[in-house]
Order: sequence, then C-alpha cells, then structure tokens
Amino acid sequence: MTHNETELYIGLMCGTSIDGVDVALVDFADGQSKLIAHYLHPVSKEVRDSLIELCDVKQTIAENIYANALNTVSGHPVPEKIAEVVENRIELLGRMDRQMGYVFAEAVNSFLAAQSLSPSQIKAIGSHGQTIRHRPERETAFSIQIGDPNVIAHQTGIKTVSDFRRMDLAAGGQGAPLAPAFHNAVMRSKRENRIILNLGGIANITLLPKDPSANVLGFDTGTANTLMDAHFKRFHPKSDELFDRDSQFARSGRVNEQLLKVLLSDPYFKKAPPKSTGREHFSITWLQRQIDSCDFPISAEDIQATLLEFSAVTIADAVKNLELDNFEVYASGGGMNNPYLLEAIGKHLGKKVFQTNDIGVDGDYLEAMTFAWLAYRRVEQLPGNLPSVTGAQSTRILGGIYLP
Repeated sequence: MTHNETELYIGLMCGTSIDGVDVALVDFADGQSKLIAHYLHPVSKEVRDSLIELCDVKQTIAENIYANALNTVSGHPVPEKIAEVVENRIELLGRMDRQMGYVFAEAVNSFLAAQSLSPSQIKAIGSHGQTIRHRPERETAFSIQIGDPNVIAHQTGIKTVSDFRRMDLAAGGQGAPLAPAFHNAVMRSKRENRIILNLGGIANITLLPKDPSANVLGFDTGTANTLMDAHFKRFHPKSDELFDRDSQFARSGRVNEQLLKVLLSDPYFKKAPPKSTGREHFSITWLQRQIDSCDFPISAEDIQATLLEFSAVTIADAVKNLELDNFEVYASGGGMNNPYLLEAIGKHLGKKVFQTNDIGVDGDYLEAMTFAWLAYRRVEQLPGNLPSVTGAQSTRILGGIYLP
C-alpha cells in the first residue's frame, strides 16, 4: 500500500456513547481531505463502565460538596465521607486518563498493522480524547478530555496533537463544537444551503450557507443518542447491545406527552447560540428528575419512545429557528444509521433527512476525520476554530503537540 508519507494524518474519536474508538486515515495532499481507510476499535466493558462512572454527575454528592466547601470557608471541615468520594474520583480520573491513552494507542497500532503502514508514514495523530466534563457557561469555564497524549505518542512513535478545546475556551469561546470548521472546509456548496447534522451522543448542527460571504453557524441542539442509550442499557443490563438497535425498544412504546413537555422545558433550549452541552447536563440523573416530576408512572417503553421524540423535536426546532427558506439536511454520526430517528426528524422538518455519504463524505467517520484535519491545521500552524460558531474572540491555533 503506497501513500504520500508527508500528508497522512490519523484522527481519533471516542464519543459520548463510548461504543468504540473511530480511527480515520486522511490524506491532505494538495489541500484536499481524502479518507483513505478507517477502523472501529473496540472498547472493553470494564473501560466503558469506568468511563460512565467517571462521567456521571452525581447531583447529591456535588451539592453536598459545594455546601460543605462553603462550610469549610467558615472553619468547618468537609465531612470525611465526602472527602473520600472526591479522593476516589480523582484517583479514577488519573487512572482512566492513562488507561485511555493506551486504548487510543492500541487503536492506532492495530490500524497501522492492518493497513501495513509504519509510524514513519504518518505525519501526526489528532486525538480528541474522551470528554469527562464540559462546562463552558461557568465563570471559570472548563472542558476535560482524557486519554494521555504522552502515552499515545510514546506507544505509537508518532507525533500526537491533542487538547483542542481549551485554547478556544481561553479566547472566550465555548470550546465546542469544533467540527463546523471542518464541515466548512469539505462540504460547503454554492448551490444549496446545507445543514450538517451530527447525531452522536449529543446532537449538533452546522449551517453552511451557499452565500460564500455568509458566516458559518453551529451549535449543540441537545441530546441525540446519549439518553436513549443510557435508558436502554438501564432496562437491558444483560444485553450485548449498547443501544436500541433499529429503535425496537422505542417502537414498542408510545410518546408520553406530559414527559415530553417536561423534557422540552429545560432552559438549555431557550438559550441563543453560541452554546454547547454534554452528558454532564443531559445525564441519566437529569432524566430521572424529569420522570419523577410527572404525576403518574410511565413504562420503560414509553420513556424510550418519548426520548426519541425529544431528540427529534429539539433538533427540528433548532433547524427551524435558523429561518431558512431553502436548505438540505445531511446527517452523520451513529444516529444516521437509525432510520426511525431520521424519519422522526424529517417529519418535524417536513423534508427528508439525507446522509453525508450522499455528498461523498463518510458520516460514520466524519468526526474522526475532523480531528485528523485539526491535527493537520495545528502542524501547519493554521487556525482551527470558527468564532461565529464557538463565540471565541478570534480564530486560534488549537491543540498541543506531543512528541514521541
């Protein structure tokens, strides 16, 4: 297998669904972005469970820690049990940061072996990392992704670029979504207004206007699959499936209008862009609070059906709020393979939702390609963010470089 050894980059992405590590090999020769090969690397159940535990926002613990931190200021110690919980989560964070570094490195090395490629043929790896917490709205905004890039660089022997979000945050932005910059580079058209819809754990949209002078817009619309996946696993703990394949569980239930109304009342949906969110907001704990606020029991099947409708409605509403006369929607991410979800979104939009594959870009590996592209931009010392999307004060070169 012969490749241009100076322009090959690898992109790595493990999303909020934690269903595997997407690996994309992209050739940027002559300024193009050509997907050469791809691979889905498995994540073990043990690693996935630890990541879910780490990502989980335990509201009562968080509230107790905050309250007791205030007491500490007044001279009262934090209770020993709370301190122990904090310590244990810090330990888990440190262990999983290194563990995920090895998982990402193993994904790259397995891919290189399968493709008969040597590390010397790859110019750099772009690793998004596994998001553990994303808090862009706080006074001291932060975003944490784990998967130690030092481990990746050392284990693969390849220059690694990581930590893409924090420079945008430092410049006053949300740190996300970052994919719209890549969407603009590879999928913008002068013939039609395009909306690129990413259906990962969280849903986000990118508006690519056909007017070349118009700004690109993009933001997280809310949840896509993360709540559906979590609820499915909660009621199918022994299933080998990580998600509701073909929406069979959702199809067996009916939308509960009261629960849907409660879900839609979340303040996030009233915020104007730029905005971004994650599973730390739309968590299983958050969902349970909404369910508990309803005045009668709701079956597990009806909850699943309502969650699918919730995703469809919030995505469609976000698109409608753009107030476009003519546009086409192209979906990517795991949710693009769920016809029931696409049909529901299309029903609320009054038009068919296509896949990015229909315009020549593999939607299953679009996010991994994004981080190969961001690594390429970092190595070439070119900006990787769009202030019109993230709200940053200006464009910035994103990511840190880690040498083997």
